Parts: sequence; C-alpha cells; structure tokens
Amino acid sequence: MTWNLRLVNTGDEQQLFVEICEVYYNEIGKPIGYSHATMGGETVDEVRQYLTWSIEALDKPTLSFKDKKHG
Repeated sequence: MTWNLRLVNTGDEQQLFVEICEVYYNEIGKPIGYSHATMGGETVDEVRQYLTWSIEALDKPTLSFKDKKHG
C-alpha cells in the first residue's frame, strides 16, 4: 500500500469542504481511503517535507470518497 497527500472533499452533498488528507492506494494505484493529515514530525526537515507534499497536493484533482472511509 502507498500513500500521498491529496485534497479530499470531506463535506457532504450540500456543502463542499476540502481538506489536505493522507490518501491510501491499493496495489494498482486506486485510492481506497484516507485519514486526516497532521502537520508534525521529529525534525524541522520532516515538517518542511510534509509542507512540500501539501503544496504539491494543490496541483492535483480533488478526491471525493462516496463511502467516506477514513482512519
């Protein structure tokens, strides 16, 4: 299983709400779930890397999970 940071619509049909989440993929690259991202790490460099991944997520399409599976 792999993961990356993506924008995910965590709202409902009546209200859009977009969050940066950790999205998990199966072996063929299909998104299968997500968890809420936490900005943190053991070093400043780890936090900087996470922020870089967050910025990269802004250039990718927003995902929406119909069943709202998350951890």
